[in-house]
Parts: sequence; C-alpha cells; structure tokens
Amino acid sequence: MFGSGPLTVLGGVEGIAFVKTKFTNYTDDWPDIEFHFISGSPASDGGRQIRKVHGLSEKVWQQMFKPISFRDSWSVYPMLLRPKSRGYITLRSASPFDKPYITHNYLTDPQDVKVMIEGIKIALALAETKAFKKFGSRFYTRPMPGCEYATPWTDEYWECLARSYTSTIYHPVGTCKMGPYWDPEAVVDPELKVYGISGLRVADASIMPTLVSGNTNAPVIMIGEMVSDMIKKYWAGKKR
Repeated sequence: MFGSGPLTVLGGVEGIAFVKTKFTNYTDDWPDIEFHFISGSPASDGGRQIRKVHGLSEKVWQQMFKPISFRDSWSVYPMLLRPKSRGYITLRSASPFDKPYITHNYLTDPQDVKVMIEGIKIALALAETKAFKKFGSRFYTRPMPGCEYATPWTDEYWECLARSYTSTIYHPVGTCKMGPYWDPEAVVDPELKVYGISGLRVADASIMPTLVSGNTNAPVIMIGEMVSDMIKKYWAGKKR
C-alpha cells in the first residue's frame, strides 16, 4: 500500500549525501559537506510555517519566495561539516534562571566560507544532471535580496547568499568539553565528572571536544550508555 499526505513525508528530508570538496584534507577520513535533499522549498506552504522556521524577513519572502508560492519545487541544502568557526556561551548573571549569552560566530573562519561556496557549486552541478533534468528541474534564478551588489552566480554572490540565508542544523556541541585536567577549556574528565564539583556529571553532546560529521543523535546515545555503565560500576564498587 502507498499512502499520501503530510505524514508520509519523513520530516521533509528525503535524501542525504556526503561529499568532499576540493578543500578537504584527504588525510582525514571524513567529508566536509553534507547535502539535505528536500521535496519542497520555503514557498511550498505559501508562507504559513517554513518561512518562520527559517527566519525569513518580510522583504526576502516577498521578493524571492512569494512568487513561487505553492509551486512544485525541490531544494538541496549544503551543510558545513566540522566547521572551524567557534562560538561561545557566557553567563548573563549569577542567577541560574537567567538565560545565557550565546555567541554563535557562524562563518567567521574564512575556510568555512570557502567550503560552503564550493558546496553550493557542487549542488548546482548536481541539479544540472540528466537525472534531474528529465523531471523538468531548473534553477530558480531570482537573486537573494541584499546581494544585488554582487554579480550573480559568482563566488562573491554565493558568499553573500550563504551569509544571508544560513541557519543551524540543531547540533551544537562542545560547551562542556571533555579533556584532561591540564586543559583550561575542559569542563569534564574522561568519566564525564565536572572538574571542581563533587557528584556531578554531564552526559550529552556538550562534552564532545569537536563536532562529528553526521547527526549527533547516535553519538549522544552512545555517551549516555557509556556513562550509565560508569555509574553502575562506581556504585557496584561502593557496595563491596
């Protein structure tokens, strides 16, 4: 049986691909771009929800996406893997009820921008293949508002596009870094115990010193299972 309707779409991402750009260090065993293939665009729902999730301004919506409202479309989003840019979190006050300051620093490292531009180019080349052309697929040529200063389809334009329309993919890590006691940035030790505080461990994506290439769900499950074994071993030793 084949169903239809919104609940038959697996979260809106029907395909993924990992690729290496020309900037990849080929001595490393991981790609630097992940593609998300989406059967739609921010205009697919006529501006009801997707534009809000993506944080699109009224100007960007009206000029770029509203003209193709409810039209059949597909999108490919290049995801920057293992970025070099680093953000940080600082406390707003001594009160635990005050939200912290989060400084993302996306695309502050020039290498990240170069990789993103190359990822966009690979995505465009992919969209020009026979496999997509046989479905009548064609590039949407309306320029991104705010990038009028750049010649369309140049590296300067793609950089503007990336900086104007880029978002997180919800997988931040590293704010409670695991590391040796002599590392000034380390928050937890190899058993995920917080330095300087008795009886407290952290067991989530924040303990990863660096970001993995894929989604963080499976690694976090592994972290949780490992620390649960550590805790059981600790209390088993106490009982003896």
